[in-house]
Amino acid sequence: MTKNELHTQLADPGPFAAEITALQPRLYGFILKRLADREQTLEMLQRTNLVLCQKANEFRPGSSFTAWAFQVAKFQILAWRKAEGRSRFVFSDQVYDLIDSKSEEEAEVVDQRIPLLKQCMKRLSDQDCSLIQQRYRDGQPIASLAETLDKSVDAIGMKLLRIRKQLAECVQIALKRRGMA
Repeated sequence: MTKNELHTQLADPGPFAAEITALQPRLYGFILKRLADREQTLEMLQRTNLVLCQKANEFRPGSSFTAWAFQVAKFQILAWRKAEGRSRFVFSDQVYDLIDSKSEEEAEVVDQRIPLLKQCMKRLSDQDCSLIQQRYRDGQPIASLAETLDKSVDAIGMKLLRIRKQLAECVQIALKRRGMA
């Protein structure tokens, strides 16, 4: 990267900020899968974001931002494990390597399914789409949804189950049509 490209990237952080913002849910999941503790994951996500911002000039435009960010997160987790390994029980590096290899395969599958899921969401009724978004995007508890909709918790739980099954079937059909399943 030339000095002018670096200056341009640092002067206009918009694209970088958009990339890092869009990646937050996947990065959180990537870290959570390795740490299995939500508080530690949030702390590690903050550390990773800080390092990503500090090393923004090291990112090469045209390369995979996701792969680069995941690599930074992986190194942050390894450093944390090394420090924590002295004070408590942690898995061996071999266990984490196995998790990482599976996660890379799963990330590819998820990358293929997300656009299909978005298409399937468009086929839902407005009411069902709203319910799914309130529960999973906004994180609203089922009890709160039930109270708002004047339904029982069980009724909302069953409704969500039916919608999830409908979406899963829709994605599976789309994958088969594309020869991916």
